[in-house]
Amino acid sequence: MNIKSLAKMKLKHLNEVIINKIKNMYQIKGKITEVQDQQINTDKGDFVKKLITIEETTTDFRNIMQFELFGQTSINVIEHSKKLSAGQYVDIDFYIKCREYKGKFYNTLMIKDCRIREQESIESITNEHNAPF
Repeated sequence: MNIKSLAKMKLKHLNEVIINKIKNMYQIKGKITEVQDQQINTDKGDFVKKLITIEETTTDFRNIMQFELFGQTSINVIEHSKKLSAGQYVDIDFYIKCREYKGKFYNTLMIKDCRIREQESIESITNEHNAPF
């Protein structure tokens, strides 16, 4: 690989990082441990949301986080090719949503995009980010 193509690859990567930071987007890789569907009935109408719990696979710690998909349209966009289920490995792009209610703040990790990784093992995912030490 020559220096010019290496520089192009590095520039492309930096561009993606900058765009994600500008959009306040974060990325995480993990294994789905639970998927819950919830129906919300309010005076403004009926809504659906999906809660997806994952265990992060790119660290040595057991980080478990819950993400939210709100609205049937968002759920359909994410699940257009394959339904999300426990045991799948995913790459998630998300943003943090915060609401204040009666002086308390509530944070939610909202999914912007979710890509299912096919037939991956924890070892193959964690090998992508091994520290040099």
